[in-house]
Amino acid sequence: MKKTVLLFTLSLSFLFSSVSFAFGPDGDSSENVIKYRQYVMTAMSNHFKALKFLATGRISQPDQWLPHARSMVDMANMIESAFPPESDFGDTEAKEEIWENKGDFNQKALKLIKASETMVRLIKANERDKALEQIKEISNTCKACHKKYREL
Repeated sequence: MKKTVLLFTLSLSFLFSSVSFAFGPDGDSSENVIKYRQYVMTAMSNHFKALKFLATGRISQPDQWLPHARSMVDMANMIESAFPPESDFGDTEAKEEIWENKGDFNQKALKLIKASETMVRLIKANERDKALEQIKEISNTCKACHKKYREL
């Protein structure tokens, strides 16, 4: 009888520990957390590419600089929460180091927020030449994080 109770208890412990790894902090499945994170990061990348297109003069849409820059700020503000605990497995290019060095990762995300906010200020001030330089700063900020925290 004791063995049966022990086996039953161990089985339940294993079952519930497995379930906790299958879901995000709000009950979202890990698969959905990862997919959403990928959508956010792709959206940010696309806004950055559009800004780069505008800043380098490949397309002339001066009224569209600011919406893309504001979107960069919005997307950058989502980074920290897009990497919740237990979303470090599955179909993802995120390295385990994100969760092992969450403080450094969050600092890099904050640097991107600040660089994107600077871009918004430069565009509002109509300082397009400085905005072009800021594109390089944003690019370097993204690359620094990707180099350390993303499987390439």
